[in-house]
Amino acid sequence: MSEKNNKPVEQAPSVFDSAWENLLENDSFIEYFLCDVLEDYVTKQRWYGGKSSKLKYIELSEYFRIQQHEEVYYGLLLEVNFEEAFYQHYFLPIAFVSDENFAEKDRILPVSINGQDGYIIDALNLEAFRKLVFERIVTAIPNDRTKVRYHNSVHLKDTEYRSSRFMGMEQSNTSIIINDKYVIKFFRRIYSDTNPDYEMSCFLSEIKGYKNTPPYCGSINIVDIEGVMVTIALMQELVENQGDAWEYMLKELKVVFGNLSAKRISIDKLPGTQMFKSLEINDVPPQIIDWVGLNLFLKLQTLATRTAEMHIALGSEFGDTAFTPAHFNGDYEVWLKNRLLYQFQNRLNIVEN
Repeated sequence: MSEKNNKPVEQAPSVFDSAWENLLENDSFIEYFLCDVLEDYVTKQRWYGGKSSKLKYIELSEYFRIQQHEEVYYGLLLEVNFEEAFYQHYFLPIAFVSDENFAEKDRILPVSINGQDGYIIDALNLEAFRKLVFERIVTAIPNDRTKVRYHNSVHLKDTEYRSSRFMGMEQSNTSIIINDKYVIKFFRRIYSDTNPDYEMSCFLSEIKGYKNTPPYCGSINIVDIEGVMVTIALMQELVENQGDAWEYMLKELKVVFGNLSAKRISIDKLPGTQMFKSLEINDVPPQIIDWVGLNLFLKLQTLATRTAEMHIALGSEFGDTAFTPAHFNGDYEVWLKNRLLYQFQNRLNIVEN
């Protein structure tokens, strides 16, 4: 009796009589790739943010080459349209590989191009692509006026590529660690403007010299068909850490509340403090210090100081209108309320659907 083969049957390659360098000029490929392939692929990705909505169709807003010498990859800007009458833009870099053992779990499409069988994959899975991107940033020319604009900073000291790896599981972006020294964040969800992460990083480390943020090292922006600068990647120095602040504070608070039983503290007997009143550490009642621990208060004090320093740096700019301080007023209050309601409704839709 033959053993049952549970290995999935692989899709036969789609055949196109175009060279890889000209494939995106092939209308039949574009139509098939967008409608029959990407709609299924994109919706399964962790970085796809439209899971709570119903996809209507995907359009190719535009594409551009990411290349060095004869090595060519494509960057796709995809417009995902939804039944609810709104759309989102996503960035997807693609590569063609002929090795059948490569990227078995992340292939987008088996394809035959000019008689060469292979696969179209997300280019970030290819080390050669990651190496090319790093080298293009390293060798960026000042005042670049081409469509794909690479830029580097004085903070970029290491100019030789040695290694790269994925940083870890992310939701909305994909980050690559280069040489165990830099992080290149590829933005998946794209907006028709320079990315705020890119603007903030450049401004704080390049203009204001703020030391308590990962230094800006480089970036990739493109100029879209409407002449708008769109950020697709940001490179910063890698700052070693032990996790994110959210998880850290959860662990600290678990210890704090564990002290209630461990130290047999009665909450009713703790001295009261006025809500929202600023206190110096020396003015915090000793009973509360004993309960929470002085170390946590000192860490919170440092966090508050660094946050204040950052806002002082951001608020001290009057030449660049993007960083001119905005006053809190009624219009902003209405916008903020509507934004929070929108986010709440989105989360509710995810739970219900």
